[in-house]
Amino acid sequence: MVLFLGGRTTIIKKVCMKFIFAFSVSIFLFGCSIEKEDLKEDPGLDNTQKIEVSSEENPELVLNVIDNQEDVNEFVNTLEVDKWSIVDIPSNSTKGYIYKMYQEDTVKLGEPITVKKELKQIATIITYKDSPYIEFRTKKLNLHFKVPKDVAEYLSNNEN
Repeated sequence: MVLFLGGRTTIIKKVCMKFIFAFSVSIFLFGCSIEKEDLKEDPGLDNTQKIEVSSEENPELVLNVIDNQEDVNEFVNTLEVDKWSIVDIPSNSTKGYIYKMYQEDTVKLGEPITVKKELKQIATIITYKDSPYIEFRTKKLNLHFKVPKDVAEYLSNNEN
């Protein structure tokens, strides 16, 4: 009789361990899916204050600067970030323009709000010639996207 109860206890322990494992995995996967949705909805470009445009052929030469806040907001809204989809960029694609996006550094605790802060680069968008693909870089991410045709055309025009 003692052996039979011992076997039953082992079965109960195994069932409990499997339940805990399944519960832990589901919590982990739920957390990962929320992170992906947040990234797709808002990569943090709404606070952009300045955009520098250069070409891949000569990245040091700035072709255009967008620093009027109205124009910056129009640029960010035209990107239609919610319609981007993550893809692998074809290997034969040629890089086109580089868009460096800047925003003011964060006010730290104890600093007066009135002090003008230095602009820091928050993201880079690299376009590809004659294709709807872009590379989106931040400090911690480097992702490739396919963007809508009208967004690709807008980004291919360096006179934004």
